[in-house]
Amino acid sequence: MIGKKLAGRYELQAKIGQGGMAHVYRGLDLILNRTVSVKVLKEHMTEDPDFVRRFRREAQSAARLCHANIVNIYDVGQDGNIYYIIMEYVPGKDLKHYIRDRGPLPAVEAVDIACQIGEALAEAHAAGVIHRDIKPQNIVFSNGGQVKVTDFGIAFAVDGATVTRGKDLFGSVHYLPPELARGSPAGEESDLYSLGIVLYEMVTGRVPFTGESPISVAMKHIQQEIPSPRALVDTIPEPLERIILKAVQKNPVRRYPGAAEFLEDLRLFKREGISRAVPVEEDDQQETILIEMPEEVNRNGEDGRGKRKIPWLLIMIIFLSLSLLTGFLLLRSYLVSPEVTVPDIIEENLSEAGAALEELGLRYVVTWATHDQVPSGFVIGVEPRPGRTVRKERVIELTVSEGPDYMDTPDLYLYREMEARVILRELSLTPVIIREHHETVEEGKIFEQVPSAGFPITAGEEVKIYISSGSRPFPIEQLTGKPRDEALEYLKEKGLETGSIRYLPSDYPEGTVTAQYPEAGTNVRPGQAVDLVISGDN
Repeated sequence: MIGKKLAGRYELQAKIGQGGMAHVYRGLDLILNRTVSVKVLKEHMTEDPDFVRRFRREAQSAARLCHANIVNIYDVGQDGNIYYIIMEYVPGKDLKHYIRDRGPLPAVEAVDIACQIGEALAEAHAAGVIHRDIKPQNIVFSNGGQVKVTDFGIAFAVDGATVTRGKDLFGSVHYLPPELARGSPAGEESDLYSLGIVLYEMVTGRVPFTGESPISVAMKHIQQEIPSPRALVDTIPEPLERIILKAVQKNPVRRYPGAAEFLEDLRLFKREGISRAVPVEEDDQQETILIEMPEEVNRNGEDGRGKRKIPWLLIMIIFLSLSLLTGFLLLRSYLVSPEVTVPDIIEENLSEAGAALEELGLRYVVTWATHDQVPSGFVIGVEPRPGRTVRKERVIELTVSEGPDYMDTPDLYLYREMEARVILRELSLTPVIIREHHETVEEGKIFEQVPSAGFPITAGEEVKIYISSGSRPFPIEQLTGKPRDEALEYLKEKGLETGSIRYLPSDYPEGTVTAQYPEAGTNVRPGQAVDLVISGDN
C-alpha cells in the first residue's frame, strides 16, 4: 500500500498503526500539500456489509464534530474496494505510552489532561455522539502538548442504533463500563465511566482490574468495587479520589449526570483543591419486595374478630416461597438449555468465524495478538477449544491475528556504517550497504534508508542504507591567466579550499594566476585544497 494514491489525491507514505478494523497510514494530501492520517478498512472486512456500514457511520458521526480536542475528519471515500477516512495528522505519542514512560502522573497534570478529554466528550455528547471506546490509546498529544481524542471507531449517534457486531462487544475491556459488559446500550455516562478509569490509570500508573482473559476483566467491572486509588498511591489528594470514584460507580445514575458536571468538579479541584463529589454508599444488592398485607389485618396485628396475628411470619413464608420458585425456574432453564459443539474455526477469517458461532447460538469476544505466519484478521485461538460441548449462549473467546510483531525502523540518518550495523544487528535486522556520491552529506555517513525511519518492519527483514561516498569528483577548470580575484571566486563557488598562494615575477600581468595545483582537467572534490601562483612581487 505504501506509495499508493487513493482517489489520485492521498499518497500513502508510511504505516503508523492499526486497530481491530483498520490500518492507519501517514499520507500526503497532494492537492493541499499537507500531511494527513489515512484510515483504511482491512481488506477481509470489506466483504462484510455490516463492517462497511459501520466504517462509513464512523466518518459521518465524527465529521460532524469540530473541536480543538478532537481529531478532525477531512474526507471519506472509496477507491475500488478500498474504503478510507482522511483525518488530521497528530504526530505526538498517545497517552498509554506517556503513562508507561512517566509512571503515575502528578494530580494537577492528570486532571488537566482529563479536562481536555472531558471538553471533547462534552462537545460530542452535545452533538448526540457517544465515543464508546475512551482509552489512553485513543488519546494523543500534538507537538504543542494539546490533548486530542481520536478514533470514534465505534461511536454512534444517539438514535437507538447499536454498533455491536453479532453479540460481541467492541472496545478495550480494561475501560469497559459495566452496562456495556452486560450488553446494554451505551450512553453519555458510559463515556464518563471510561474517562474515570483513564484518570485512575493516570494517577496510579495502572488499571484497576486485570485478568487472564477479557471475560474475567469484564466480570470484575460488573461485580467488584474499584480499588481505592489512594491505597496504591497515598499522595493522591482525597478530593480527587472522590471525583474518580464517583465517575466509576457501577450504577450509571450514581455517576456524574453529564460531561459538564464532571468538568465542573475537575476545574474546581484544579482551582481550589476541593471537589463537590461526596462518598457514595454501596448499592443495595437486594431488590425491595413489596408485600400487601391482608385487609383484615389491622395495624396492631389483629383481624376483625380481635385475634392476634403474626404478619412477619407470613412475610417470611412468602419470601422463601418466591425465592424457591425463582431458583427452580433458573435451574430448569439451565438444565434444559441445548448444547452445541464448538466448531473448528482456526485460521478462518473473523467474519466467517463469527458467522459460524452465531449460527450455533454462541456469542464471542475478540482479542488481537501478533503472529508471524497467520495474516491479520484470521483466527489463531479458540477457547473453549474446538470440539468441546458447550451450552448455547456461551461466550467463546477468539484470538485473532493482527499479523507479525512489527517494530519501528530505526532512524539511521547521518550515522556511520559501523554504528548502523550495530543498531540493526541488535534489532535482528539485516543491513544492505549501498554507496553513492552525495553533494552535501559527509563521506562515510548515511544519507538515505529504505524502509524509512518509523516504518513498521519485522525481525529478519532487510534495511537498505545508502552511505555517502562524498561529492562526485569534477575536473577543475583552467585558472591560469585568470585574475586572482576571479580564480578565488571560482574556488569558493565549487566548494574548493584555497591552498597556498605564492607571488612570483612573470611575463603575466600583475595579479594574474600563472600556475595551479592540481592542474587544469584534474578531478577534484569539494573541500579539496588548490594551490595558486600569482604574478607579482607580494
